[in-house]
Amino acid sequence: MKNELREAVARAALEKNRPDGTVYRSLSFMDQRDLAERCGSTHAEIQLEALRQDIIPEVYARNQKALSCGDQLKLLQYRVAIIGLGGLGGTVTEILARIGVGNLTLVDGDCFDDSNLNRQLLSSVEVLGKKKAEVAAARVKAVNPAVIATVKTDFLDDRNGPDIIAGVDLAVDCLDSIKARFALEKACRTRNIPMVSAAIGGSTGQVTVIYPHDPGLAKIYGSPEKAADRGVEKILGTLPFAAVSLAAMECAEVVTVAAGKPAGLRNRLLITDLADHTLDIVDLI
Repeated sequence: MKNELREAVARAALEKNRPDGTVYRSLSFMDQRDLAERCGSTHAEIQLEALRQDIIPEVYARNQKALSCGDQLKLLQYRVAIIGLGGLGGTVTEILARIGVGNLTLVDGDCFDDSNLNRQLLSSVEVLGKKKAEVAAARVKAVNPAVIATVKTDFLDDRNGPDIIAGVDLAVDCLDSIKARFALEKACRTRNIPMVSAAIGGSTGQVTVIYPHDPGLAKIYGSPEKAADRGVEKILGTLPFAAVSLAAMECAEVVTVAAGKPAGLRNRLLITDLADHTLDIVDLI
């Protein structure tokens, strides 16, 4: 079966030109779908086999040359938990599915309501009242059926955190509660995985990367016992351009780590205010 798939993928590949004129071998989505039906393989198996032969699934053609076939293989085999599927998490889900992170665990116990429509990419009037995690999984399938989406309709806390992120390589903090953020950090330490964390309030936001033995959130919020439960978003609200911008910054760090490269924001806090387009990076150690 493996040899059959390998040969079928090679036969289906076509030569195409990038915008700079260089040539690459491409596998279209239509051919990918036909191969899935004929060979009884999953879209993920087909994309993996293509990349092993330096054939680019066309969905990833514009990822190159910033990402190599080797990088793309790493992404497709990487496992990420997205904790919170609101303003940050919806956009993180969209970006990671499109860029080809192959396994997404989608975690949120909430349902969409009217107040989400100003900023949450996955929300629409048609999904009001529906579970965010289930809507997110449907979106992933529609965007890139090679990405495996695991739905968890739970709120993460100190008790269930390690179980929720079991089996993943990295967790993305898209939460709106500082208490829950500390619970996720604790779970990541237990599972010995890194965490990419962001928070927004009004037009401002921050991003950092925390590895299990780093000082982490205490450098930002103080001790878990003394930290406020909610950040400045309680007062300033949450604007859509801040949510999208900070989610994109989180995804940049996720892709860097997944590709096996050093995280630029490890033990550093990026702080931005989109109202006046300022950006600072503060060392946390």
